[in-house]
Amino acid sequence: MNWREDLAGESPEKDFELEQALQHFKASIDAWSNAALSRPRMMTKAPVRQNWRPAAIWALGCLLAAASLTGAAYKMLHRQEMTKQAAQRSTEKPAAAARSIAQPTNALPEKKAPAATVRKLSTGAQDNAGGQDENLLASVNKDVSQQIPAAMEPLAQLMDSNGAQ
Repeated sequence: MNWREDLAGESPEKDFELEQALQHFKASIDAWSNAALSRPRMMTKAPVRQNWRPAAIWALGCLLAAASLTGAAYKMLHRQEMTKQAAQRSTEKPAAAARSIAQPTNALPEKKAPAATVRKLSTGAQDNAGGQDENLLASVNKDVSQQIPAAMEPLAQLMDSNGAQ
């Protein structure tokens, strides 16, 4: 249903008046919209908003990534350095031990070991090995029988035998 069907039963005079009223209303709306579109307008420039948050998040993310990579690289280099030092120490220890066995130190005064513990060997090569054993036993005996550490001996000589100064 529309308005024409509603007015179909009414007089043609009312129908004409209604159509003219609607035409005038349409014409006034058209004139008003044309006037609104053709009048000059003042445009204001919208203020530029700078949003620093995405840039700050991105920069902090890059900083975090760089710090993580730097830390990982430092840790790897430190491990490599420690591995090199450990390998160097492991090669030095057997060599140092072999040198100390091959060349006994004569800096310590030799003490005669009890006759029951030291056996004299008859051959020359066995005498050399026996001499090394004697030196080793003498140094162990001196270290075990020592009452005070070697670094404290000068201070111990200052003390009386009863412990008073």
